[in-house]
Amino acid sequence: MGRSLQVALIVAEALMTFFILIPTFLWLLLNFCYINYKISRNRKKMIKMLRREGLPEHISIKMAEHMFPKMELSPWKLVSLTSGGEHQKRKGKKARWKAG
Repeated sequence: MGRSLQVALIVAEALMTFFILIPTFLWLLLNFCYINYKISRNRKKMIKMLRREGLPEHISIKMAEHMFPKMELSPWKLVSLTSGGEHQKRKGKKARWKAG
């Protein structure tokens, strides 16, 4: 094969991969936004319900945020959480955290 044919095949493969991955990433992003929308709706419903039960507003907001946390799409947080867990396993120590 000639050099120009190899370059053309590499470019064609890159374009095909690009056109296959873009809809996939858009679909995942759309699902992620939909999940955040549903979570925020449930959080608002829970806040209203807790307010009707007589709890103060700041307590009902904290409880609703604890039950329905906002999901964030950040590769840095995922990497830090993953590396922190692996780091603790390698050292043989338990993770330091408190429940509540």
